[in-house]
Amino acid sequence: MEAGLFLTKGESGIMKSLVVFAACLAVLLFSGCFFESYRPVGEFDLTLEKAEKTGRALRMLEFRNDSTAGSRMQSRDASGRVIRDPYNRWALPPEQLVARALNLALRPDSESAVPVPVAGTLEVFEVDSARKEFRLAGSWSLPDDRREFRFDFSVPVEEDSAEAVARAAGVAVGRLADRLALWSRTELGDVR
Repeated sequence: MEAGLFLTKGESGIMKSLVVFAACLAVLLFSGCFFESYRPVGEFDLTLEKAEKTGRALRMLEFRNDSTAGSRMQSRDASGRVIRDPYNRWALPPEQLVARALNLALRPDSESAVPVPVAGTLEVFEVDSARKEFRLAGSWSLPDDRREFRFDFSVPVEEDSAEAVARAAGVAVGRLADRLALWSRTELGDVR
């Protein structure tokens, strides 16, 4: 007999044990896939209550996103740990989502010739879990102006659900629209 073609009784038992171990390991690893129920991913957009009248047409450029927020909804606990929701996300990245919502909400009192481009930066776009609030913070400016106008809004999140987070985010962006509308009437005036 050549060595290696046939296993001895001791080696045969070891091989059987390895096969059984591998089979049990495979069942254990795949059991999460088989027994975890399917949860669809929810996708949310910002909805603002009403259109805000501006003194002059504004064109919100895409915001620069300096926050840690991405397409998935996220919260931050009291220790600073960021928790991203694997089952709920925004329809667009926050920088596009906020700019789009503001462009839809801000309407001039009358038709003006050329809209004023407004650039913005997002610094915070998340739920503060410790305070149970949605927080929106950042700044906006005119492209050729060195002044920077800061904003920071916190809106209570009524319940522990993605729908409540989306509602609170919509209220926060609505408050930003109010502030931008007031700013356009007082700082820019009604220029045609």
